[in-house]
Amino acid sequence: MELFEVVGNMHMHTPYSDGEKWHAEIAQDAIAAGLDFIIVTDHNVWVDGVEGYYENAHGRVLLLTGEEVHHVRREPQASHLLVYGAERELSPCAPNPQELLNAANACGAHTFLAHPHEKDCRLFPYPNLGWHDWDIDGYTGLELWNYMSSFVCRLSEELNKLPVQNGLLDKVTAVRVALNPEKYIAFPEPETLALWDELLAQGKEVPVVGNSDAHGTPFNLGPLHRLIYPYEYLFRAVNTHLLLPEPLSGDVGRDKLLILRAIGKGHSWVAYDLPHPTKGFRFTGHGRAKGHMGQRIQLDAGATLQASLPTRANIRLIRHGETVKSIENETHLSFTATEPGAYRVEATIPFQGKERGWIYSNPIYLW
Repeated sequence: MELFEVVGNMHMHTPYSDGEKWHAEIAQDAIAAGLDFIIVTDHNVWVDGVEGYYENAHGRVLLLTGEEVHHVRREPQASHLLVYGAERELSPCAPNPQELLNAANACGAHTFLAHPHEKDCRLFPYPNLGWHDWDIDGYTGLELWNYMSSFVCRLSEELNKLPVQNGLLDKVTAVRVALNPEKYIAFPEPETLALWDELLAQGKEVPVVGNSDAHGTPFNLGPLHRLIYPYEYLFRAVNTHLLLPEPLSGDVGRDKLLILRAIGKGHSWVAYDLPHPTKGFRFTGHGRAKGHMGQRIQLDAGATLQASLPTRANIRLIRHGETVKSIENETHLSFTATEPGAYRVEATIPFQGKERGWIYSNPIYLW
């Protein structure tokens, strides 16, 4: 069956919470970055009445709305949940994470733990915003790579390298990291990758997404005034690519259902598109039937797994955290699997003198 690829970003904010640009402005940035869809996820507010296609002379983008829900009185602040497709306000359920998940599931929504692993950073007046309430079940998946959370983690690491804590030196370090993100941001958090593999090894089907967490925040330090991490820049960095059974038609309701279903099923991959576009990547399995990312295939005597990349990279095929095959500087990988389980692809690529995470596919499940 022919599949149709669309690329989008599903974590960003407007002035309804703590972002700088309104929906129509963000849509223009998304068009400039070449995205097909975006999902705006303001904190604890579901904004109705703004969904639709936004256009200009260069193209169009489908803007949808979700919500990033968290308990604002929790101490310390943490455990943010991305909710897609609830079609209602869920922040009243925020004080109890399990109640929140139950309510989202009752709506037929998809839920992803936002930036689940983040490091404390002494420049910020709050602890890390990772997921802290682990006595839960029923969430859809994980936000595997959050670009702005990666910035916080890398900044924390750089500050911890300093011999002593110094206010001015800390700020200079923050400026250096903020103005050179490509130098420091290279991979998702290893703790999140490890958690994902652990869940897959337990037999759970857990899709992942990758996002920007765009706010468009202005940065001020003495005479230095700069907008760091503009929306358009972030929309060219970490994104989620979906594979749809039909092309987007321009019908908002129909296209929304196609996108939400692909997100929930994991018919997708997480991409760091800045080093090189990942458009055209495919990961398929051929057993008794043929399938792709997020699908189940009956194993029988064996199944052939194939990955095809748009340019040369270092490729790993991973089952439950263990590499079953790796190949360097190639565009294709093929492997005949004889064991059941969840198989996923990772690809890295050199960029600015350093190996970078590039593609993280959702699994194919052999059974």
